[in-house]
Amino acid sequence: MTSLKTLMRDEELTIFEQTTETLTEEGYHCLVAIDVDSAVEIIIAPSGIKLFLTDFRMPADTSADWIKIVKSTLKQKAKFIVMSGHARPAVEKNSIDLSHYSFLKKSLDIASLTKKVTSVLEGKK
Repeated sequence: MTSLKTLMRDEELTIFEQTTETLTEEGYHCLVAIDVDSAVEIIIAPSGIKLFLTDFRMPADTSADWIKIVKSTLKQKAKFIVMSGHARPAVEKNSIDLSHYSFLKKSLDIASLTKKVTSVLEGKK
């Protein structure tokens, strides 16, 4: 079991609950945020988050916007998993190439989720 911290952003309650429940059962400490403001509050505190899971499209921003915010706020390399119910996103309008980040297609299944999280944290894509 691990005590690594993750931060999850998704507006879909079922995805939110399924993901955090699964990761908690796997031993991860899951922090959750529905919007950018609450997520930023979490990351500016000394939180020790190692992995960020984010929906591709949120009501006020995209995963590319969020990646920029995290990187500029944390000033360190962070690991991300982008999730979407649609095809894998590529270059976003603000020029972040999302193909460089791990991707999970919704709806999520537990085996794929845990395998992807482990892979990303081990430095694999």
